[in-house]
Amino acid sequence: MPEFIVRARKAPVDADRFLTAVGEDAHVEYLSQIIVNSLFISKGHRNDTTLTLVLEDSSDFSRAISLAGATLGSVEDVTEMGFLKLLADCLRAGASLKKEETKQLDNGIQIQAVSFEHLVRDRAEQRSVYILDKKGQDIRSAEVSNDAVFLLTDHIPMPKKTFKSMQRQGVQKLSLGPVMLHASQCIVLIQNEIDRHSMSTIIGADIAR
Repeated sequence: MPEFIVRARKAPVDADRFLTAVGEDAHVEYLSQIIVNSLFISKGHRNDTTLTLVLEDSSDFSRAISLAGATLGSVEDVTEMGFLKLLADCLRAGASLKKEETKQLDNGIQIQAVSFEHLVRDRAEQRSVYILDKKGQDIRSAEVSNDAVFLLTDHIPMPKKTFKSMQRQGVQKLSLGPVMLHASQCIVLIQNEIDRHSMSTIIGADIAR
């Protein structure tokens, strides 16, 4: 299944600060849009997708919140504030986590005290990992597997040194076109390309029979 890892560099790890950051420099409200566009579809959600949000404004460790469509429980409040409160509840549950410790929550969500860099290294050892870049290979000409990992950031660009480090780990650049889009919009386009590729593969297999 595809996974989207989104780096939120100014998003507070403290639950109370997180909720008061709506509309401020951190722009945590973007995270609600990212959740909707990555996991939810008409009359349901994607069972084949994982979204990991890495919140980095912390006094100790970053927190990575993973929402997997296959295990995600019922979400009662699907408004913007409802999703933000859901994330805040996850942060409260993971407030005492030690470095690289993981906690599985009752609603199927996982929270981990881990850095963005650590997650990238871990995924790159096992799967194809891509980062969006206008100079990368066009997604429509690339052979992107259905279990690929896509790295995105919120409104704050990643440091240049991060790009170089990821390239050494085998992370590849991928382009969605000449226009720079919001992370939530990029996810929609990537999902659509994966959907279309999966459908063409199924049709091709049926014809072969």
